[in-house]
Parts: sequence; C-alpha cells; structure tokens
Amino acid sequence: MRAHPLFLAALLVAGAAAVTTNALAGTLVPAPAIALAAGKTFAVTGEPGGGGASVSIAALWPVMERVRFGVQAYADDIGTEIVELRDPNDGTPLGPVAEMHRWTWGAAWRAEADVWSLGRWKGGASGGLGLWRVEDDQRGATFAAGSAVGFRLGADARRPFGRGREIGLALNYHRLDQNDESAWRRVDRYASAALELRWTGEGGND
Repeated sequence: MRAHPLFLAALLVAGAAAVTTNALAGTLVPAPAIALAAGKTFAVTGEPGGGGASVSIAALWPVMERVRFGVQAYADDIGTEIVELRDPNDGTPLGPVAEMHRWTWGAAWRAEADVWSLGRWKGGASGGLGLWRVEDDQRGATFAAGSAVGFRLGADARRPFGRGREIGLALNYHRLDQNDESAWRRVDRYASAALELRWTGEGGND
C-alpha cells in the first residue's frame, strides 16, 4: 500500500490533535479521543478483490454523554492481481508476479455512540460520510484513478488498557457511490476488521 501525500497530510492533522490534547485540557474546548486502527479488508466487490491491509486514524470530540463526533483518515488495500510471468521467447513459466494493485484512501466525518456495556467491556456503533479516492497502479505507477462519495457503518467492542487508553476490535462496512459513467470497473463496497487502540484523555476511560 503506497502512502499518498494527501493521506500523509491527514495523518499529520490527526497527530497534531493528539499532541495538543494536554493544551486543550485546560480550556473550555474538550480534548479529543484519538483512535488508531490497523487490520484487513475483505468481502470486496470487483477484481482484484482479495483484500489487504487497512489503517485509519480518527480524532473524536465529545458532544454529549456517550456520543462523539470528529474526523477520520483511512487507507485500505483492495487487492492485487497476480499473473504468471512467462519467457517472451518460449513461453516458459517464470513464476507469479503482481500485475495490478488497487487501493483506496480518503477522509470522512465520523459520529459514534456507546450503546452497551458489560463488566469492563463497552460497545459502540459508528457511521461516517466522506470521500474515497480509488487508485489502480502497476508496480507503484498509477494508471487509473477515480473519486467517490461514500459512507461507512461500524461496530466495536473495547475495554480499558491502562490509564486513559482503550483497546478493542472494530468491524466496518464501506459503501462507495455507483458511477455508471466510469471508464473502469472500481470497487463499490467492502468490509474491514481491525484492532483499535484509543487514547481517551488524562481523565481515564469514559
């Protein structure tokens, strides 16, 4: 998965939110929770559709008890097309090689709410609306790309992990708008599962 400059900029913005948490704690502006997730995509439409790595980072501010709202940046591998490389002279198989790779990245608004608790565990539901950039590349060189508006629905379960931190699992469904005028077949939906580490602030877990 190749990092795009705009996605790196989004990570820097979210990182800046984490760095300024202590400064915000002494003001009227509440400090955001920072959620970092890493996992895998699956159930991908289109070809290639084998899935791959999935990463995201979000900054979420409390708007009421158990409800948070903020921004999220993400990058998801969609899949890689593998073909058999052959000798151009006699057709002898030379082994598998990556022919085409597809991935998507973007940013979205994110809202979430805690909906259940059991002992030290709590569970949440979330949704997001944003922009996805889908790119096809061949050995790092992009040859097709398109943008799509989409949404994300998710559920998570997490528990305390030290002072002011939580760890858990998140499952998400991603849906991109269908563009019938697109000159190339792109992904329009996929799922992802990830391990999530969350910094909730100095006051401990909410």
